Amino acid sequence: MVNPFIRKRSENQWVLPLSVMTFVFGLITSLAWIGNQDRTSRVARLSEEQKLRYAAGKLDLSEDNERLREEVSKLRSENSKLQNAVAQNSSASKSLNESLQEYKLYASLTPVEGPGVSVTLKDVKSQLPDEIASIGEIIHDTDVLRVVNELKNAGAEAISVNNRRVGPLTNFRCVGTTILVDEYKIASPVVVRAIGDSDTLFGAINLPGGILDEIRRTDPKMVEVDPVQKMRLPGYSGPTTFKVAQVSGDTK
Repeated sequence: MVNPFIRKRSENQWVLPLSVMTFVFGLITSLAWIGNQDRTSRVARLSEEQKLRYAAGKLDLSEDNERLREEVSKLRSENSKLQNAVAQNSSASKSLNESLQEYKLYASLTPVEGPGVSVTLKDVKSQLPDEIASIGEIIHDTDVLRVVNELKNAGAEAISVNNRRVGPLTNFRCVGTTILVDEYKIASPVVVRAIGDSDTLFGAINLPGGILDEIRRTDPKMVEVDPVQKMRLPGYSGPTTFKVAQVSGDTK
């Protein structure tokens, strides 16, 4: 015997799924409609001032973005200018420092080193009974000055006398039995060191008829000359002020 209730239910199997789908679709549609209606109604409830402020806010945000982009661009430009300025200042400082070192080198104010010659002048013990005649066996300021001048003429670029650098204002003079180099007292032996081409300086200072040749005629032991591969001379430490001379007005 066939159960009539079972047969009836199997003929309407599509009814339940279709009903569920219809219900869900209707629910989604109604929610969407309600959401749109709510947004519309919220906007509608806004006052005109609020709407303008809302619209203006959106516009301000766009303007802010544009302003920030302009500021970033401006800051990048300023950064580039600063970097260029720093680079230019570094270059200018380096150039200025190089020029300063060159002037200091020219004015003998900075220590220097290089090859050259060393000339030693020294007194000898007189064997002569005549005191006047024995003066020739003493190294005088004029001897030192002539040696310095001959070395300069031979191309010496830096000279020192008993480790006192010869500068533009250096002078030599005798006071009693001592020699003054600027204001510094020196005595025999007097060591004159000069930086330059060693061979040229050595040949020039030993020329016949020169100052060393004259001194050797008195006594060869009064002179020693040695080429030096490398030496270091101190910077000029004498006076650097001018009492009378002033910088010309048209060069300031």
